Amino acid sequence: MARVVVLGGGFGGVAAATELRDHLRADGEVVLVDRRDRFAMGFAKLWDLAGLRPIAAGTRVLRDLQGRGIRVVQADVTGIDADAHHVETSAGGFDADALVIALGSRPSPRHRRLLDGPGAHDLYDPEALPAIRADLAAITDGRVVVSILGGPFKCPPAPYEAALIVDTLLRDRGVRSDVEVVVTTPQPMALPVAGVDASRYVADHLGDHGVTLRSEHRVEDVDPDRQTIRFAGDHTELGYDLLLGVPADALPQVLADSGLAGASGWLEPDPATLQLGDERTVAVGDCTRIPTATGQLPHAGVFAAAQGRVAARNLLAALTGGDGERFDGHGYCFLELPGERVAFVEGDFYADPPDVTLTPADHAQFRRKQAYERDHLAAWFG
Repeated sequence: MARVVVLGGGFGGVAAATELRDHLRADGEVVLVDRRDRFAMGFAKLWDLAGLRPIAAGTRVLRDLQGRGIRVVQADVTGIDADAHHVETSAGGFDADALVIALGSRPSPRHRRLLDGPGAHDLYDPEALPAIRADLAAITDGRVVVSILGGPFKCPPAPYEAALIVDTLLRDRGVRSDVEVVVTTPQPMALPVAGVDASRYVADHLGDHGVTLRSEHRVEDVDPDRQTIRFAGDHTELGYDLLLGVPADALPQVLADSGLAGASGWLEPDPATLQLGDERTVAVGDCTRIPTATGQLPHAGVFAAAQGRVAARNLLAALTGGDGERFDGHGYCFLELPGERVAFVEGDFYADPPDVTLTPADHAQFRRKQAYERDHLAAWFG
């Protein structure tokens, strides 16, 4: 009997666990370990912020995976011995025949500290949503800044989507003419991973809504008393009345302590097979760094889910024989614009340069985004 232990219940972990359970022999065991008890897709946070739908409507309980025959353990992962395929958790140790490492990333602790002051929030923290909504409902003049604090960060389009949501909410309240909306990014353009055309498309839409984009602005510090952001280089400053920060991703401490990280400071699996070290250990999703011609593969759920399926297939081949699969770098992302319209960015992100195309926004693509969530939640959780 083979046992596969999946560490992490995000996109990559759930996709891998369900793929394994569907194809592993009936006497095999799939164990999923996560400190959280729930799963929700990241873009649901912005639907909640915009008032389209509460995040709870798209949230599922991880233990529901037990109805699929997956054992779910809610616990902290405290140690990983990949060579021995052994994991220590707050609920005890697990020996495995194969490991899926899909522990994701955490917000940079330094960047979280920059957002400790009044009027500053972590845009990606679902627990911050009520306070963000309250501050947006109260502001009548001044400046709202959506600031990408560093990279890599999750879901590259999301900060720009959030700025357009802020613009819409302020217009609905009739105060937009008295509130400036600014987006800052350390990157040279809005979406370098998707190329110049997609970046220009984003910048044009921000401009159409009166949102200022400040590229190549790397945040050095935030002064909470003066409510001011200081940028590196010429040390220019930008005041804010409301700051919605996007922290860079950081490797979970247990992975940093595991000795599995490469020179980049991240897990570096084979880009095609997702294998890490040996054929019975794979790593997927936001805990990895996979280089591309423009930097690295985005930290985004669509990519993590696709990697999880491929990685599971390769573990099945290693455990039971047969052919594995290769992750080809193909992926896509949704860029949501006001009015329930979505642009679709799709292509081969492994190509040099990336072979990526953008389909302009329309309501049909918005329905496609809704269908992605609905169909995957149904396939995974029933």
